Amino acid sequence: MKFLAFHKTKTNLMPRFYVPYIESEEIELSELDSKHAIRVLRLKKGDDITIMDGKGILAEGVIIDDHVKKTKVNVNKADFYDPPLKLILAFSPTKSNDRNEWIVEKGTELGMTDCYPIFTHHSERRKWNTDRMHKIAVSAMKQSGNPWLPQLHEAQSFDNFLKTIPFEGVKMMAHCGEAEKIRISDLANPLKNQLMLIGPEGDFSIEEIKKATQHYFQFVDLGHLTLRTETACITALSIMKLG
Repeated sequence: MKFLAFHKTKTNLMPRFYVPYIESEEIELSELDSKHAIRVLRLKKGDDITIMDGKGILAEGVIIDDHVKKTKVNVNKADFYDPPLKLILAFSPTKSNDRNEWIVEKGTELGMTDCYPIFTHHSERRKWNTDRMHKIAVSAMKQSGNPWLPQLHEAQSFDNFLKTIPFEGVKMMAHCGEAEKIRISDLANPLKNQLMLIGPEGDFSIEEIKKATQHYFQFVDLGHLTLRTETACITALSIMKLG
């Protein structure tokens, strides 16, 4: 992408649009984004917008063709943001898919880098629509200005997750059992890669807690109140992000 000169821009002041591949000076918005830009936002030829690729680029662009289905944009300059440290959330999907979507949305806004839906012994839901969650994450990325779109992994079993995830950093697990725990604020460190495991409403099983210990997870305390899965997820991510 030789045309890109990286500058400090005012992209936070302009409408944001997602284009997964910015490979030339002239790009075309999707049909959906074109309609939104021209029909809803009433943008026109000559208006400035922000282009995001979800891989670290925030670019300034100007509309050169305000076609309602094929809006064309000229990319002028861009900022590139280095990949962030890992902020990984693995959780058991809730029975309500609206709550799962809320987790993905707010997690994206907070800078979550990876999302792993895991099926545990007490999981209430064993379906996961990755395509739908991708749309939720893209919308949250545009709204928040987060230059990095989180990687949304396919759903998998708890055992497979423990065996296959490659990770070096702070590994935490929140559960309601009687095991000795560390306050999350004492363990979370935004200067390191971090991974958090959150269980279902019925909590992790005793066997799952034992297996997590064998994979060097540390148990953390999220407070004295019993939190719903979605509340626990966002509480944990917020503390992990800020330290």
